Amino acid sequence: MTKDDPRPRVVFDCMIFLQATANESGPAAALLRLVDRNVLSLFVSREILDEVRDVLSRSKIWKKNPDITRERVDALMIRVSDKAAIVDFIPQHFSYERDPKDEKYINLAIEVEADYLISRDQDLLDLMTGHDDVCKDFRRRFRSLKIIGPVEYLKSVESEESNGEIAQQ
Repeated sequence: MTKDDPRPRVVFDCMIFLQATANESGPAAALLRLVDRNVLSLFVSREILDEVRDVLSRSKIWKKNPDITRERVDALMIRVSDKAAIVDFIPQHFSYERDPKDEKYINLAIEVEADYLISRDQDLLDLMTGHDDVCKDFRRRFRSLKIIGPVEYLKSVESEESNGEIAQQ
């Protein structure tokens, strides 16, 4: 995935992977299908892949989401490894005291010059709308990165497709 690749560059947070695995007809699964169709360039890190596997292997998650099975987790990991660009080294571009666990997603998105970080995590989404100094600084420093929810992103893709802006893959 080179810089001249016209596809939007995206990073998904862990919850997107969890929701895609738990519900194949939901918005998160639709995002993965866009990756499968080569509409999106997905970026992940080894740390993120480890977190996804860890979260999706928890018995608490399986009890809450009976559709998540070891086979589905394995299939997701293979699918993501096959389709995503895996970034091995991610420098610390941004420190987020409000939720340090989110830094791996933010810093990956900054490092790969992603267009979008797609998440339902309110701490991440607040970086786009918050009025505190941290949020304002983030928007000033990383103007091209948008953090949005999966439904909002899918609506923008539908709008672009209906306008003929995305070539059929």
